[in-house]
Amino acid sequence: MKFIHAADLHLDSPFLGLRQLPNSLLTQVRNATFDAATVVFDRALAEHVDFVLLAGDLFDRAEQSVAAQAYLFQQFERLNTAKIPVLVSFGNHDYLADQHQTVAYPENVTVFGAKVETKTLTLASGETVAISGFSYPQRWVPTDQTVAFPTHAATDWHIGMLHGAVSAGPDDHYAPFTVAELLAKRYDYWALGHIHQRQRLQEQPPIIYAGNTQGRSVTEAGDRGAYLVTSEQGELVPQFFSTAAILWETPSLKMTGTTLQDLSRQLSDWLVAHPAERPTLTAFTVKLSQALDDEDRAQVATGDWLSLWQRTQARVMRAANRYVTAIKFEAKPVAISAPQLDQQYWDQGATDVFNPVNLQDLFGKLAQEPALAAWFTREQTASDLETAARQQLADLMGKEDDHAS
Repeated sequence: MKFIHAADLHLDSPFLGLRQLPNSLLTQVRNATFDAATVVFDRALAEHVDFVLLAGDLFDRAEQSVAAQAYLFQQFERLNTAKIPVLVSFGNHDYLADQHQTVAYPENVTVFGAKVETKTLTLASGETVAISGFSYPQRWVPTDQTVAFPTHAATDWHIGMLHGAVSAGPDDHYAPFTVAELLAKRYDYWALGHIHQRQRLQEQPPIIYAGNTQGRSVTEAGDRGAYLVTSEQGELVPQFFSTAAILWETPSLKMTGTTLQDLSRQLSDWLVAHPAERPTLTAFTVKLSQALDDEDRAQVATGDWLSLWQRTQARVMRAANRYVTAIKFEAKPVAISAPQLDQQYWDQGATDVFNPVNLQDLFGKLAQEPALAAWFTREQTASDLETAARQQLADLMGKEDDHAS
């Protein structure tokens, strides 16, 4: 048996906050989710797989564009021509209640309903495989759905499809589950969706988040893709393959000079020394050996320096197949006296907490609302949140000092 497990295609993802990109690169970025998904379907055809599993969030939002619907129909029809079944479960971004499909999918496509159901396939080899899953009826599914999944059927293989999150408490909204519950079903494979970072919750039987097929922001750095799964000696063995058309990277650079002119040369040298195989949006963290002077700080704060640098270094970036989207500066910690020790810990804590990954995690479920998601992705939002939180910390420290006195 051979199949593909993919999830979180997020077709039509808007890639907010990248208006400064050159037009040619901006076009590539806007097409990236479609190009990444095409790799999945191309691989299915090239490998002559027995079926394809798509575990939720095929679309980025509930109301899909005509272009996205037409694209998916065309890809499903390609697989239909090759007699490859496709099994789909919709997730929290493309839930069933707001499916406005203008056309019916080809006959090779099975869309799971709002309640757990099982589809049984008989493969060309004669093997039988049961596949159980469900689609989100609404944006949130706060109840554990694993109880509705049957135990292993009387088939050669049984696979579960689940778009959800490992239970972390009573406020879970995305089909919460535990690994123990999944193992109790005795399935041969669990095809998970929803978490965009690929990960294995269990080696055997494999319980796997495929991750998304295309990173959509700096918080989704690194390669993205799907899994080709084959049967070997009575077990299912997943192999990751890359699909991302555009990559995101977040390298760190220790600044050896003292001025922005020094930094410009150092950034250019880094790009020359680190060419990318695929178009790569690169957000640097620059560690300063000493504080910038007032003039340089002003240029950095307004964004003028980065804009000018992007224009003057366009040729270098093109040659490196990279585009520098952001530069974050980190000052070198200074030695402080004992009475200032508390302030040092506050500052270090703020630096550790206010990074893009943590902010995305903390924003979490609120980002499912398109209006809030648009607000969160504004460049100014992170700065506003950090300023407000730092002020709260400062106020708390002031109160502590008052109590101590």
